Amino acid sequence: MTDKSAVAAAAQRLSSRDEAALEVLLGLRQKAIESDPTLKDNVDFEPKYEEKTMGPLKEIKDLGLRIVRKWNKELRSLVCGQDAKHNKDRTAVLDSLNLNEAAVIAAVAGALLSIGVAAALAAALAPLIVKRFIWPAKDELCAAWGEAIKRAG
Repeated sequence: MTDKSAVAAAAQRLSSRDEAALEVLLGLRQKAIESDPTLKDNVDFEPKYEEKTMGPLKEIKDLGLRIVRKWNKELRSLVCGQDAKHNKDRTAVLDSLNLNEAAVIAAVAGALLSIGVAAALAAALAPLIVKRFIWPAKDELCAAWGEAIKRAG
């Protein structure tokens, strides 16, 4: 199991990237993990894009978007749901909203790990989900997050 603090620190480092770059990174990491599953816990690897083995860059970005859609819905269910087994992670995410964006990214990274996201993907997913879905809607989180998911597809 990967150390949550290492994933949170990696997510913080990646939070300076824009959303499109994070989508591409997610796709690249997923492709690399498919080829070498030992990379799934490496939160700092930067896969090189190779069109011959990975396909067109648009497909990599589309893969990143599919990853965001899948785990974003799962994460919303954790944070906004009532399942008692997720109380600790739910509380961590919701309590972090009273702090700052960095705290939310760290809490989201930990929550993603708890629902089975590979550490390498969680590190890139956390800042993207926080930037796109959580932080802009933090005051009315669950309702606004659900609406954002519907709009995103």
